[in-house]
Formats: sequence, C-alpha cells, structure tokens
Amino acid sequence: MFLISVDRLNKLERSPIHMVAGRLAATSPSKSKPVNELGDLKGLIREISQNYKNDASFIRSDMPVQEIIFRTLLARNNRPMSLSDLHYELTERWATPIRPIVVTEERLLRILDSDTYYGFARK
Repeated sequence: MFLISVDRLNKLERSPIHMVAGRLAATSPSKSKPVNELGDLKGLIREISQNYKNDASFIRSDMPVQEIIFRTLLARNNRPMSLSDLHYELTERWATPIRPIVVTEERLLRILDSDTYYGFARK
C-alpha cells in the first residue's frame, strides 16, 4: 500500500502545503488564496478529492508517471492504494494509443521506492 507521506516530503525538504496547493483544481475554493491562508494539509487534500472531478485536466495521460500517481492519490483523499491498483490506474485508465504507459508492477515498485520528489511511502 502506498500513500503520500508528509514525513517523507519533509525529509526530502519539500513543502507538503506547496506540493498539494500546486495541484488544486481550477474549481477548488482555495485556488485563489495565498499560500499562508490555505490552512491544513488534510483540508487541502480533502478539497482536491471533492473538486477534481470538475477539472478534466486534473490528471492527463501526457503527465509523467509519478505526477499521475501523485494526483491519483490526492484525488482519492490520500487513502493508501495497493501497487496493483496504482498499476491499473496507469496502464488501463491513463494509457492511450497516443501515449501507451507500458510499465510492469516490478518497475512501478522501483519507481515508487526510488522517488525523491513526491513523498511516496509504503504504509
């Protein structure tokens, strides 16, 4: 099971608030607020999970694999997802004939375990 870890983001010297705020959907109420007024991280993630469906470009097949995973986890309120579920999202939901995403579960596991940007962690 994988999720976005605040502890991991802090160890990577990334601001969890900035990482998540940068992915707010265009229709999110907090989109126009300054960063110092955004509130807590869980609230932002919840806001994304409630509003991303109204933004067709929130997840696009032309995004990098790790970005798709990051946004998928945000869209699901950062609930832990299994490797096989993440693999399905990438290879079945977001792959297109124009941009096939061909990655094995083993390769995806290496991608997640070697992440140094998004704060992916096993739960």
